[in-house]
Amino acid sequence: MRRIDEGTYATTHKMGDFEFGRDDYAPMVVDWAKRGEQSAHLEDVRDVAKRIAEPGADAALAEPTFRLGVYFHTQGDDTRANRYWQAAQRLNPDNWSYHRQDWSFTPDEAGANWSRKFQELEGKPYYKPITGLDGAD
Repeated sequence: MRRIDEGTYATTHKMGDFEFGRDDYAPMVVDWAKRGEQSAHLEDVRDVAKRIAEPGADAALAEPTFRLGVYFHTQGDDTRANRYWQAAQRLNPDNWSYHRQDWSFTPDEAGANWSRKFQELEGKPYYKPITGLDGAD
């Protein structure tokens, strides 16, 4: 099975002075859809597998911790859910999904929370660069 990079916007977007996304991604997906295995944008699965890092102990613990938060939320226990979501964020602060989940319950604060978290990146990419396209060879 082959999949596209789901962490990429298919076009450029602007939010005030802030710009994100890319215009070359959609044409690459079209080429891949038309040419399949012959697409120049398709990487060998073995090369991709070599780049996938095993999560550290804290990141590995963050996932079930996050899921416990989801479970308690579905049971109506938001106090306990928030405790687990906060713990997941501390265990794996680079996982934006954990932060977005938390922010989804405070939509009036979500924009400010996202901006603060983004500024903490201090120039590191929001999304992992695409090998061969963003100087990430």
